[in-house]
Amino acid sequence: MNAEIFIIIICYVLIGFLLVLFNLRTNFNWFIKATMILVVTSFYLLTYKSFSNLVGWPSNNPLPDRFRLVAAQIYEPNALINSEGAIFLWVTDMDNLAGLSTPRSHSVPYNKEIHESISKALVNLKNGIPQMGENSSEEKTGLISAIIKKEKISSTSSTLNFFDMPNQLLPEK
Repeated sequence: MNAEIFIIIICYVLIGFLLVLFNLRTNFNWFIKATMILVVTSFYLLTYKSFSNLVGWPSNNPLPDRFRLVAAQIYEPNALINSEGAIFLWVTDMDNLAGLSTPRSHSVPYNKEIHESISKALVNLKNGIPQMGENSSEEKTGLISAIIKKEKISSTSSTLNFFDMPNQLLPEK
């Protein structure tokens, strides 16, 4: 655990302790005291939700349309531990500084096709060939569910395509 997060937790415990002392020692209306307790509790919840961005946990946000693959980790589904599997990608956005910006970790649900394409890209990456990826989504309509519900239902499935990054052109001397 980082020291900064530990300090934040200690500060919130101190604020909670001071709030309890304040509520026990003052003669304010119960409505004011209850409102203060709710406000401090909401700050606890908001801080807890923001910790995922502070400690570097993978983002569930969609991948950029074009990105540079830095690293990947694949966890296959496992029935013994009741895991659905996941794919973790460490990528940089190609729209920012041509893929040389700060990498961001993303989590993608496990898919066999994505697993195979990432495995091939990782082999190329280990051989020293930088890999670039594209996130494309295809819309599919379920005919059976459309007939049963008498409406058009569409779902999107994303596919990841990887290829070698093009060589950068150097300026003439």
